[in-house]
Amino acid sequence: MHVLSTINLPDKYIEDMKNEGLTYKYVKSAELTKADLNEAEIMISYGSKIDFEHPEELTSIKWLHVMSAGMDEVPKEVYDKCIVTNSSGIHKIQMAEYAVGLILQYYKNLNQAYENQKAHIWERNLKSEEIYGKTAFILGTGNIGTRLAKLLSAFDVKVVGFNTSGREIEHFEKTLPIIELKNRLGEADIVVNILPSTKETRGMLDTSMFEAMKDSTVFLNIGRGDIMTDETMIDVLKNRTIRHMLLDVFNEEPLKEDSIFFEFDNITITPHASSKTSEYIPRAYKIFKENLHNLKNNEEMFNVVTFEKGY
Repeated sequence: MHVLSTINLPDKYIEDMKNEGLTYKYVKSAELTKADLNEAEIMISYGSKIDFEHPEELTSIKWLHVMSAGMDEVPKEVYDKCIVTNSSGIHKIQMAEYAVGLILQYYKNLNQAYENQKAHIWERNLKSEEIYGKTAFILGTGNIGTRLAKLLSAFDVKVVGFNTSGREIEHFEKTLPIIELKNRLGEADIVVNILPSTKETRGMLDTSMFEAMKDSTVFLNIGRGDIMTDETMIDVLKNRTIRHMLLDVFNEEPLKEDSIFFEFDNITITPHASSKTSEYIPRAYKIFKENLHNLKNNEEMFNVVTFEKGY
């Protein structure tokens, strides 16, 4: 079988594919041709820029493996032509740690401590806060949300999860259906979004949702930027509806140098970096390898994604 990849994988994985009897070809997404697609049976991608003008271009690809969890840029035509799997589960360790790091750096005022260091200032009375005893709402109780709930619980944070049905999930003190979110938001000190981008979640957090929060609430988004519109974010920031926003994702990335978001002092911006560690590719390739064996042996594949659900 021939593998077409829009990810420039390390040599050790290319060699491993050869040992599995595969041939491998790397092509940048922007340089894909119809000929490339026609000769490949397996395709590896990050899931972005998979937008073919004609669905019939996918004549031979039997399986697309996306080395990320987000599937919002994969069009329906791809699902109609082949099996689509993603790498759900590979982000839970690094993204949960990143979330804890952002929360702690804000409440512990570590940014100001660093600024003081650069200015040669010894501010003995620099104040910080505890997260002990706070209530955190986590929107999304999948792999990342569950891992984050476990870590926050170690700080004696009360962790409440929200998912579609309200089904119980390990490490959450309790879980509730997402339909109840607005009526409960006033209980949260910290709100963390980890929901995927789907037709149900896009724009879900409107201005009224933030108005339902306490003015002392800290909001963290490591899910998808389109959980809220830019207009909502600007309104919340301008009116100081809540205390602070910690944002790793945006609707338009990268942010332009003159983006209005850089002008606010009640926001912390990081460049969609919560999943980027040296273990990312090894974990994603492990999922690919396990599913490759399943494909070869006509066994059921895992992490199969449907267009209707989007995950």
